[in-house]
Amino acid sequence: MQANSPPQSGSGTNRNLLIGIVVAVVLCCCCAVTAAGGYYGYQGYVRAQQTFEEFQNFEIPEFPTSVPFDPNDPNSGADNPLPGFDLSGDVPEGGLADESTRYTAWTSVQFIGFVAGCETPSAEGTTISVLQQPDSNGVWVEEWNVNCGGGTSHPFKIRFTPENGIVNVNIDLQ
Repeated sequence: MQANSPPQSGSGTNRNLLIGIVVAVVLCCCCAVTAAGGYYGYQGYVRAQQTFEEFQNFEIPEFPTSVPFDPNDPNSGADNPLPGFDLSGDVPEGGLADESTRYTAWTSVQFIGFVAGCETPSAEGTTISVLQQPDSNGVWVEEWNVNCGGGTSHPFKIRFTPENGIVNVNIDLQ
């Protein structure tokens, strides 16, 4: 005959204890993830707030409201409406770029040069030397030693990047 064994009361208790431990661990993990996300979210909020405040405190310089010349009126302004800029159409010779790309670079160099203290750049006396030959993507670097007038010159490092049939000109602001 088979004897009926009494049910084990300890196995149900152990199972409930294990379920309770698993639920507690999952809740702790969820709390830790939420705390970490909240911390990093708050750090991002603080940085964004600081950036916004800096942007609000940024002062825009006032420029004259009158236009010094009218490009449609041949009698308006002098022959060179941008004082100090070489608008003769002359472009420095040398380097690897074609004349159109050199003209784009020359125009850009004049604007950047004006800010850098080269107030009267001239193509005459400006020298171009290749610092880096074209790489596998066709990108090369040149140094333009710009004649600023008065016996002074200023070097500019220019990166030429061919893209989609044109060459982008990027001037390194040293």
